[in-house]
Amino acid sequence: MSMSVIVLNQRGKPLMPTTPRHARKLLQIGKANIVDHTFFTIQLQYATGENKQDITVGMDSGYQTIGISAVSQKQELFSGEFTLRTDVSSNMTSKRMYRRNRRQRKTRYRPARFQNRTSKHRQKLAPTVKQKVEAHFRVLEYMKKILPITSIRIETNTFDPHKLINPGVEGIGYQQGDQFGYENVKAWVLARDQYRCYFASKSSKCFRTLHVHHLIYRSQGGTDRATNLLTVCEKHHKQVHKGTINISISEIQHKSLKAATMMNIVKSQLLKQLPNAEETFGYITKAIRLELGLEKTHAIDAFIAAQGTTQARAKTKLYLFKRKNNRQLQRNRKGYKPSIRRQRYALQPQDLVKFEGKMYRVVGIQNYGKYVKLTDGTKRIVKAIKHITVIFHQKTLLAL
Repeated sequence: MSMSVIVLNQRGKPLMPTTPRHARKLLQIGKANIVDHTFFTIQLQYATGENKQDITVGMDSGYQTIGISAVSQKQELFSGEFTLRTDVSSNMTSKRMYRRNRRQRKTRYRPARFQNRTSKHRQKLAPTVKQKVEAHFRVLEYMKKILPITSIRIETNTFDPHKLINPGVEGIGYQQGDQFGYENVKAWVLARDQYRCYFASKSSKCFRTLHVHHLIYRSQGGTDRATNLLTVCEKHHKQVHKGTINISISEIQHKSLKAATMMNIVKSQLLKQLPNAEETFGYITKAIRLELGLEKTHAIDAFIAAQGTTQARAKTKLYLFKRKNNRQLQRNRKGYKPSIRRQRYALQPQDLVKFEGKMYRVVGIQNYGKYVKLTDGTKRIVKAIKHITVIFHQKTLLAL
């Protein structure tokens, strides 16, 4: 496994990467400065030639992880796996709750949000899908800033949600699904569960009246799909909502199609907005990977997508997309007490700082910004912020 250091010229344009040994010499004699710690990058302080090689970037698109590989004719220059955020949906739920609370109880009347939703807004992607799509483009933008890329190859997959649920479906079966011939979804769910309450097999007396229960409530993002519905009697339905009994969702083997549906949207957006990118497919990657005797990882799939074969491999680096700490500060309004925190703190979590010649990472701030909590990976310390020197402000992408 080789390692490369990203190099920029005086104008901030990417050059071919160099070795850590050469980069260390340039830094020692003052011919280069460190400009980024996420992708360790140096910028030259003198004019130089711009001889470049052809570099192909391969991307393995994914629901939770994106694999990236930059390959030249001789070696792999960059290998990385980017873990995507999974907190967008829960954050939107919290935001909705806080807005509703402020609108109805604590502040002046605010118009309901649905009154501002026009047909133009309905054409936009849902927040969770939008974040996934933007993360893929953001990774490619990072690559363009640090490497002189000449071509892009993307591994995509097309998922058939119907076949994922029923592998044997074919022909007319796509039009006549499992619910064909039933009056509605409720009737099909009752027939699927053989008109028996979920708790009937647990030695519990059930009422004759049957209800259809949502495993994930609609208020929490659940849908009316059959995979989210379960037959229970009237008695146990009331007890479930009261919290006196629980339903173990893990015991119910319903396959979620959320990831498959979302990746179909990501694929269409990538190919639509990157007309010059070359598309490759998962079955091709798998065949080459088995031929080369490589294990299954996102980084290796990206390496093969970039047409990598026998080139010297680079050490795979791990990155994490995180929520930026840029929350709205409290504003003073007539009739409300003054805000305690009137300005943003100079340091934020995950920033790199130096204290007494040693590098630390910021964990948090306390005492209204006067002290900072630091860690070096083994222990934590608390120091006055006036003694700290900032090295690098961490962005939304965190190197692990």
